[in-house]
Amino acid sequence: MTWNLDDILWARRMKLRHLEVFLTLVESGGITAAAEAMHMTQPAVSHWLKDLEDVVGTALFIRGRQLQLTPAGEVLRRHALRMLGDVRRVNDELGTIRTGLVGRLHVGSILSAAPVILPKGIARLQRQMPGIFIHVVEATLETLLERLGRRELDLILGPLDIRAHKSGFASELLMEDTVKVVASPGHAMARKRKPTWAQAAAYDWIMPPAGTLMRTRLEDAFMHAATPVPMPRIETASIITIQMLLRESPYLTVLSGSVADHYAAMGLLECVRMAPEVAFSALGMLWNRNAESPGLSQLVQSFKEVAQSL
Repeated sequence: MTWNLDDILWARRMKLRHLEVFLTLVESGGITAAAEAMHMTQPAVSHWLKDLEDVVGTALFIRGRQLQLTPAGEVLRRHALRMLGDVRRVNDELGTIRTGLVGRLHVGSILSAAPVILPKGIARLQRQMPGIFIHVVEATLETLLERLGRRELDLILGPLDIRAHKSGFASELLMEDTVKVVASPGHAMARKRKPTWAQAAAYDWIMPPAGTLMRTRLEDAFMHAATPVPMPRIETASIITIQMLLRESPYLTVLSGSVADHYAAMGLLECVRMAPEVAFSALGMLWNRNAESPGLSQLVQSFKEVAQSL
């Protein structure tokens, strides 16, 4: 394949600055706000926008009190995010090579969902590729999907719901998981032989943030047991915060089954034997099939091997 852009002459006229101004206008919704965000004058922003529209040969925004994307603008927005993301990744990878490392990977982990597979998989990869640098971020699936689409991440690890399967990224399921109710060491609920959801509702709860998959599964369990969902005393998805709170006061909370078993074995919490088990989601991976590298391929394989060993 030859990389000749003579048949796309407008592409030779486009500059990265065009895309930066365009995406800032999309995010800010107006020329005044975009000018402030980019420390430019309003005429300068208007000039860059007009020049970009001349380059692509069509209007990108519907002008009004708030700028709205035209269909052409929406197409450019999608590709501009990826193009600027790729430029940043090239800069990151070149910088990594200059420091003597062999590569760089950015991994997104869904909040508190994969602390067993994640560290074991990374450790396995770094034994196989000692010179690779790995950056891990935690966030919700929605946020991570956006960042994967912008090429800011190489892979997402965690429970995958319908949004992941409709995303268009490559995916692979690793294992099925459950939701487990856990308690502070010595908590009364952990002593019960046949605890009920009605009994659990009477205690203080730490709950995942509203709208997360785990919170939804917990609320469904209470409703299926015809028990009002208790108001949480605390909301957090931080596993470190949960550990500290369970150590200080008698709380109940929920974790994925694999995580709960891991920390219970360390004596940091106790699992409450609720019945029936609450299904959580399939734990899996998402990545961009058009941006694979030797390091990413090896990381995917490492996570698969760890999951098979559990």
